[in-house]
Amino acid sequence: MSFSVRKTVVAALIVVVVIAAIAVYKIFDPMESSIFPRCVFYSVTGLRCPGCGTQRALHAMLTGDFAAAWHYNAFLMVMLPVIVLLLGAEWPRKRTPRLYVAVNSKWVVALVLVAVMAWWIVRNALGW
Repeated sequence: MSFSVRKTVVAALIVVVVIAAIAVYKIFDPMESSIFPRCVFYSVTGLRCPGCGTQRALHAMLTGDFAAAWHYNAFLMVMLPVIVLLLGAEWPRKRTPRLYVAVNSKWVVALVLVAVMAWWIVRNALGW
């Protein structure tokens, strides 16, 4: 199998997996279904991790309830444009290397890490 065929097959598989995941999160409510994993950090410590509520927020966004998504994990809602930018810079990185290098710079990575840590502290300190 040539490299370009393998690359096309991998891309097609990724698309299928993403579509399947979107369908699962749209159809099944993580609050009511046992197929979704529970947060191990929350189960062990009683504290919320930065990702707590993400599954419920994804379900809420896919069903059009953006207020509920904000309630479940506001940080996810705020970070969606950043996630889209990072993914968007990944695919054409050979055609737009300056964009890829800019969004993956040590400063951007450090800023995202600081934002995640700040969210983690604030959500537990304020009970969000």
